[in-house]
Amino acid sequence: MRKMRWAMAIGLAVLMIATTLPVSSQERDSDGTRMQARYVQLGTTHAGTLNPPDEKADWRMLRLVEETQLVVELDVTTEDRSAVLTLTGATGTELDSQRAAGQPGIITKTLQAGIYYVAVESTKDLRYEISIDESDD
Repeated sequence: MRKMRWAMAIGLAVLMIATTLPVSSQERDSDGTRMQARYVQLGTTHAGTLNPPDEKADWRMLRLVEETQLVVELDVTTEDRSAVLTLTGATGTELDSQRAAGQPGIITKTLQAGIYYVAVESTKDLRYEISIDESDD
């Protein structure tokens, strides 16, 4: 009987500690690296914020099923701030990069079917909108 009470006390203590400690994935930026990129579809617009140094990048991933002329537009909505928009291939090879400062940063590129990543990066706090679509041309 004593062993059972002791085991229950230890189990309760472990449960209390486990529920009060923050989960490490909640502490980190959930889309702060290419491997944590959020999946997005063509024809969508997303609002975001960056809060360096904890959150200095947001990543999106998209899958193209055929050759597509991709258009990615980054608009920094926080006054007097800038951000870098980067397009990479599936392995992280940089394909294009544009700065959004006062005017939108726009990447237009014809891409083969495959997986691609888009990053928004800044060294200062800011809000932004990013649209990911295919060209009408």
